[in-house]
Amino acid sequence: MLRLTLFRLACTLLAALLLSACSYHSVLPNNIYAYQSTGNKIPARVLLASDNIAQKTFVFKDYHLSSSVQSYKIDLSKGALIATANALGSLFEQADVDKAKHAAKYDFLVRLTYQITDPRENSLESVQWLNYAQMPHLQTQVTLTLEDPSAGEVLFTAYATRQSRVELNNLTAAAYHTQSSSSAAIFLPVTAPVYTQQMGQRIKYTLARDLRECLDEIVQTLDAERAVFTKE
Repeated sequence: MLRLTLFRLACTLLAALLLSACSYHSVLPNNIYAYQSTGNKIPARVLLASDNIAQKTFVFKDYHLSSSVQSYKIDLSKGALIATANALGSLFEQADVDKAKHAAKYDFLVRLTYQITDPRENSLESVQWLNYAQMPHLQTQVTLTLEDPSAGEVLFTAYATRQSRVELNNLTAAAYHTQSSSSAAIFLPVTAPVYTQQMGQRIKYTLARDLRECLDEIVQTLDAERAVFTKE
């Protein structure tokens, strides 16, 4: 009886371990965009609205195993807002993040639309990895809309997009192939958490890199059109 109880306890603990190993929760880093001045800054203050981001979290579900589903959730709001403010701060004299209702104190109000989707499904709910023959693809779309807060008019809209395949490093690939093999199922308590953590980090790296590249492109676009934001 005691042996049976201990066996059931061990099974319960193992199930809990595998369940926790199949989820990853993190946040987009705050240092995505290094604060670099483009030189002669536009003498204007801009406010990045913090209350209208369409996609506050990114959810990715990995269905490549029949026995479990790896789930990844990355909070986007803070990291995306800070990165965008730093990008704007490299071009404008002052760039802050706050709610849109405080825009009256600034020359321009900026609204951010930031989305990560599967380019084949275009869903904001979650990206699902179902095609085992290919690594998952992510499409990042960034739009900045600059408005005149006093008139409530849109002055300029800049858009950039990137589409990338999540690349696995050697450790992630090894863990992936190990836990995908039925003959290696006994090693799941070890390989599953390694794979989940490594895969989560690779996804987060891809998101951060693509956001930074999109912001770089947008800053260049705004810089080329700086006459629109220079008040006489």
